[in-house]
Amino acid sequence: MPAQRARMNRLLPRATSRAATRAERLDAPRCVRRTVIDFSSLPLPADVKLALADAFWNHFGARSPQQILTRWAYVRVFIRFAVSCTSLQSMADIHNGLLMRYVEWLNAQCRANGEPWTKSSRSSAYTTLRMLLQWLVRCRPGVLGDLHFPFNPFPWRNRDSRRIQKLCARDLRAILKACERDIRALHALREQGERERAAVETGDSALSFGSLLKTIDQRYGGIMPPHKVLSRAGHHPVLVTLSRYGGAKKVEPCLYPRAESLLPYYLAILIHAAGNPGPIAELSRDCLQPIPLLDDRQLLVWAKRRAGAMQRRSFRSTDPFEPPALVREIIEWTRRLRPHVPKAICDRLLLFKGAHGINAWSAATAKHIIRRDFCPRHGLPYFSLSSIRPGVLSAFYRASGDLRQVKAVANHEQIGTTVRYVEAPEVEAQHRVRIAALQRAFLGHISRRQAEAEPVPPQGLPLRPAPTAAPRAPAVSMFGFDCRDPLAGIAPDTRPGELCINFLGCFTCPNAIITGDAASLARLLQARDHLRAAAGRIHPARWQAIYAPLLRILEEDILTRFAGGELAAAAHLQSKQPPLPELR
Repeated sequence: MPAQRARMNRLLPRATSRAATRAERLDAPRCVRRTVIDFSSLPLPADVKLALADAFWNHFGARSPQQILTRWAYVRVFIRFAVSCTSLQSMADIHNGLLMRYVEWLNAQCRANGEPWTKSSRSSAYTTLRMLLQWLVRCRPGVLGDLHFPFNPFPWRNRDSRRIQKLCARDLRAILKACERDIRALHALREQGERERAAVETGDSALSFGSLLKTIDQRYGGIMPPHKVLSRAGHHPVLVTLSRYGGAKKVEPCLYPRAESLLPYYLAILIHAAGNPGPIAELSRDCLQPIPLLDDRQLLVWAKRRAGAMQRRSFRSTDPFEPPALVREIIEWTRRLRPHVPKAICDRLLLFKGAHGINAWSAATAKHIIRRDFCPRHGLPYFSLSSIRPGVLSAFYRASGDLRQVKAVANHEQIGTTVRYVEAPEVEAQHRVRIAALQRAFLGHISRRQAEAEPVPPQGLPLRPAPTAAPRAPAVSMFGFDCRDPLAGIAPDTRPGELCINFLGCFTCPNAIITGDAASLARLLQARDHLRAAAGRIHPARWQAIYAPLLRILEEDILTRFAGGELAAAAHLQSKQPPLPELR
């Protein structure tokens, strides 16, 4: 008979200490990086503080520290509103009317220079509060009453936002050349340190550069101690030698990277990979992966948390200034720092020793060094990290002309995202040139076929007299749009030598090219107002037959393709346009 299985204890163990049994308050202060998030100190009613803290840490607590701090900043925006309105006394006061007043309050906020907040900033502040309240409705039933959220209070948030500034190809090449110069100088400095350290004999007490590096390795574990340690008794010879060779700023790059010496590597990888500044700053040590059957290439792999996917690009592994070689060099360079790194950042690739110890690289550190040291030293204009990725993708698109290839470089899921990145005046000008060339080729092909199909009159019959030749020259239509030849007969249902039937409204021509510059939009707005004004004085039958279709196409098809900001900028130029002739 088989032995009977012992009964499983299904009771969870209980904490024995009194401190463990006492539950921590939801609104207790917590430290994220160097910021203390304390809901208990907010000037809000007690039940509101507890509810917001519960929703905040359960809904946003698992995100990255930077995202948590961003959401906390938007929560503080709502706190400012709640203090100013003085109508939030309990959770029962959070209703649809309060949310509407919050939206109106956001619309009235201005910056220090008097400009209103962008629609994206207002929407992000409102969305953070809405997400917290929706979490409470979903996970804490009964805390809030019947709550209705305003529907789309900030429409077209992304369309009306200011376009991302892009670096041109010339500026990107200048930044890469500056990075290569710094990397070569750091190569030479480390090679010099290795040569001088190899030349020092064991036990040599000479105060040379090589002996200083060897002393730091043997006595201090390869890490330069703080100045207060070197100023103590017994460390005076090391301090004197260190001062002789330029101090810690000149000596430390021979051992491990400092913040300013790590910047050229970061910028070079960022430009080559066409990645986002944050994910590239958080590269891990195992970011290089081999490619089967391609021994001379390697994959650079990094995580993009916002997209929830891995990003990758392949590079030559033999080029000294492409990411694979730079990554291998950084891993070797940070070898002395690895044993002293905190556990939270031990897997990060970009490590450096700063004034407050060993730290991991971040985009904020890069911005500070770019403004303070990199740009002034190389004579470059200041640039933002966010302008690098769209600049690289635009350069790829101008070189290849293939959006799908650029989409693969950018690791985008939707090609519409790639289109927003590559939109630029230079790209639009290139599009106009390509479209014009295709139209010329198409029209030339049609003209040749019509000439070949022209009927030949039979023998003995006189030819039809040719119409009187009209002057053939470029002309300007009634609404201010250029026409190369209004007598060419290009538009449908028109014949050569006769005035084009679309000459009164060339923006409705199937072959029309309408650019997005302010002058063209101003002419479109002027034509719309001119047609509207003529509707009251022209016979209704003539209006419906001739002008009403033009106005309908203009209002419903053409002007709706442009953003509100573009139309507002063109409205200022509308009064400067020459007057249009009266419609009859």
